Amino acid sequence: SGTGIDELLDAILLQSEVLELKAIRNGMASGAVIESFLDKGRGPVATVLVREGTLNKGDIVLCGFEYGRVRAMRDELGREVASAGPSIPVEILGLSGVPAAGDEATVVRDEKKAR
Repeated sequence: SGTGIDELLDAILLQSEVLELKAIRNGMASGAVIESFLDKGRGPVATVLVREGTLNKGDIVLCGFEYGRVRAMRDELGREVASAGPSIPVEILGLSGVPAAGDEATVVRDEKKAR
């Protein structure tokens, strides 16, 4: 019904200020695969929630047993984005296969290490 949502959001914001919660924006990204599927035209697609760092187009990502260079990223509205910081969910394209939901997504320096 939506009752109490504003109070809940205010309480969460207040608690985060009291605890001084901060996300690390610099450095290589890591996060979690929320969902993934095989799209007929685009290939393997994974929705990743970035926890720390910044995920950029062109980064080499390891998601569970799958890997690949991020060819494209889209936000929750389907718009192309070049990068995504902490707490931002993005769809990524370019993986070798479909990772499992819940897999850890980590940016690595080179593709040989990912393989």
